[in-house]
Amino acid sequence: MKLALCAVLSLLLLGTAAAGQGNVSMGKWRLADATTDACLANCASQNDSCKRVCPTTLGAPCQSACDSQAQTCRQSCRNR
Repeated sequence: MKLALCAVLSLLLLGTAAAGQGNVSMGKWRLADATTDACLANCASQNDSCKRVCPTTLGAPCQSACDSQAQTCRQSCRNR
C-alpha cells in the first residue's frame, strides 16, 4: 500500500514538474478565462434579477433596459 502511494505521489510530482517547464502563461490564461466566465455569469444573474422586477405595464421597455445593462456588463468582462 505504501509503495502504491509513493508511486502515485511520484507520478504527480513528475507531472507537476513537467507542466512547470511548459508555457507559464497558460495558467494565466486559464485564470483569466475563469475570471471572465465568472464575470459573465454574474452579468446573466443580474440581468435575470433585473427582468424579474420589471412591472407588467412597462415590461418591454424595462426588459430592454435590462438587456442593455447586461450587454454593457458583458463588454466590461471581456475588456478586463
